[in-house]
Amino acid sequence: MTVEERSVWAMLVVIPTAMTVYFSVVLSRAASMPIEEVSWVVPLLWTIGATILGIIAGVIVITIGMAIRAEITGEGKEDIEDDRSDVRDKEIERYGEARAQHFTSIGATAAIVLAMCGAHQFWIASALLLAGALGGFYGGIIRILAYRRGF
Repeated sequence: MTVEERSVWAMLVVIPTAMTVYFSVVLSRAASMPIEEVSWVVPLLWTIGATILGIIAGVIVITIGMAIRAEITGEGKEDIEDDRSDVRDKEIERYGEARAQHFTSIGATAAIVLAMCGAHQFWIASALLLAGALGGFYGGIIRILAYRRGF
């Protein structure tokens, strides 16, 4: 398993977790006060930072887990260390990104419409965040399917 595939697996765990935590925190605050008074910027920044760090940590954990499994099962060291990217990885990434690009377009359109309607900044930022998260998650699923089944 290449580093790229490991990062996709980590992304598929981290993104939904981070979005669930962010929207739980912010929407629970919004339940008790008007949205204009809700502090959403700091949780948004923490969510973005935690997502990035979570994916990095996930790749490290997966790599350690693979090494432990290889040691226990007696797999060769070369099976674990052969994680170099190749043309297939680049094609799979391009394929997944092309598929996920639709979510980015929809999110940008939603943000523009919300801005034209005079919506609060929270809704615009949340639309963009959600579109990015859905795009990343969907692209990750597409890439894992491509790794496992081919194009």
